Amino acid sequence: MNRKLIVSFIAPFLLTLALVALSAFFGDFYFDLNDDVLMKDILSGAYTGTPEGHNIQMLYPVSFAIAAIYRIAPAFDWYGIFLCLCQFLCVFIVIKRIMDRQDRDTRKIAVGVLTLIIICGCFFAHLVFVQYTFTCGLLSATAAFLVMTHREEDKWGFVLPLILIILAYLIRSEMLLLTLPVVGVGILIKWGLTRLDIKPYYSEGVEISRYGDKKKLFKRYVFLCVAIIAGLVISQALHMAAYSGADWKAFNALFDARTELYDFQYIPDYAENKEFYDRVGISEAEQKLLINYNFGIDDEIGTEVLSAVASYAAGLRTETTPLPVALIQSIPGYLYRLRHIAFWDSYEYPMTDSPLNMITGVFYIGALITLLAGKEKDKKLFGFCGLILLFACRSSLWLYIIVRGRDPIRITHPLYLMEMAVLLGMIVMGSKDKKACLFASLIVSAVIAGIFIPNQISVVKSEMEERALMRSHYDELYEYFKENSSSFYFVDVYTSVSATDEGEKTFSEKMFENVDNSAYNHDLMGGWASKSPLYYEKLSRNNFSSMQDALLQDGVFFVARESSDIEWVSEYYEDKGIKCSIEKTDTVADVFNIYRLSKDE
Repeated sequence: MNRKLIVSFIAPFLLTLALVALSAFFGDFYFDLNDDVLMKDILSGAYTGTPEGHNIQMLYPVSFAIAAIYRIAPAFDWYGIFLCLCQFLCVFIVIKRIMDRQDRDTRKIAVGVLTLIIICGCFFAHLVFVQYTFTCGLLSATAAFLVMTHREEDKWGFVLPLILIILAYLIRSEMLLLTLPVVGVGILIKWGLTRLDIKPYYSEGVEISRYGDKKKLFKRYVFLCVAIIAGLVISQALHMAAYSGADWKAFNALFDARTELYDFQYIPDYAENKEFYDRVGISEAEQKLLINYNFGIDDEIGTEVLSAVASYAAGLRTETTPLPVALIQSIPGYLYRLRHIAFWDSYEYPMTDSPLNMITGVFYIGALITLLAGKEKDKKLFGFCGLILLFACRSSLWLYIIVRGRDPIRITHPLYLMEMAVLLGMIVMGSKDKKACLFASLIVSAVIAGIFIPNQISVVKSEMEERALMRSHYDELYEYFKENSSSFYFVDVYTSVSATDEGEKTFSEKMFENVDNSAYNHDLMGGWASKSPLYYEKLSRNNFSSMQDALLQDGVFFVARESSDIEWVSEYYEDKGIKCSIEKTDTVADVFNIYRLSKDE
């Protein structure tokens, strides 16, 4: 077999395959959060009975494609396969690219192994507990690294990073837009350093400026930027066309209001803000629906109500903490996340950024040394300014998400990967004559990452045990639903998230196990898909006109965990002028109560 083929393709493929095997051996692939589970259910047809491309969270083109595959072969977990393929493809691309940039086989293998160790130490757990936001960030970081390590003689070298960026946007547009400034900084640095490599030369005693080459280079990078913007605009246009119906437009407005309220604001106390609630026509019983997220039961709680509450809450927050004050208050938290070093206690909370923050620091030092080791002052100055710009960009993004109160690791860890991609790209660029800088950076980073690999494995194992306990409860509940297929069940939202109040892991599903994409006979009483056209389609399929009316019909039940207070249900109906009784009919897995509501005569 051709040696070049072995080293350039088979070696990185085997290294990636080793990572897949490690992931399967020490863990098992899970959808990290319930969001991905519901997205999978919509795409597969388990939610409405038909595979659906209107996935709400993802842009339509990629959702349509996945749903189409489900229509052809409905027995497989195509959404899980898609996310895993995206992630391991990124790993393969990064390892292959950094190996391809070495000139000897031994060096290729060495940097490939070191890169794999760094990947394992930095985000091994994310490869096991898969979440579409992180997948988007990983695609974007891979694209940034490809741009930084692009060779100008490769005319088609920008095609793959362009595809990855557009794919990332289709998967999670908000996350791609958050990472895009770092991609922009990377493109600027790459263009500037490459331009400075274009030196004038002498021909027959005359200096040739090579202005034409510089102009051509500038056009190439401008074209890349334009292509990225055009790709995003076209993707968004296709998405908007698919959601152009009046029902989807109305829902998108509600979805935006719901996101603002629940992700970035809060529900003001009823007693302290009764005048406001009276003004917008929200009773105390309806305000409780906002608190427990079960607003799907009330058709009167729509876009105007959610927007009004979100705006009012934002006003209260601004009065208490103006934006400049909030920005200043976020700085200590930002600096803490930047410098804090600790092993992970658990998968997500308390949020830990090690070893990503440490390795990012190593790459900053490596990039700086690579620049300083060069002989050209103009490249040193431009590269140093590029590092300052990169740090300023990352600081702005971090302060933004901290002020907004949205800094979970599925967002912050991809931001680290973006930064690392640009920095490592700078080191690779400068390693043509200074290979020691690249190897030193990778070796130091691999040592740090290697120290954290046992911790990552331990966290994965512990998380698997805790999720197995969670699944033991929900598997029994879902089996109960199947056994009683002639009935329909509306599930309290917080019951659908966590089975107990004792710190048990929140709801998620294992990929590729017991795959059943047939339509199911239950739905949530709220959540981000509530009141969507898909939600109303599901109601219609079960001959319901509304959730409020359905709950009073025979064969329809309400599910809440045993520890939940359910008085809000009778209070809500009483507020609507309907007196009803609540009867517990069954208990499942010792934690879920099944209730039947009946209208009092």
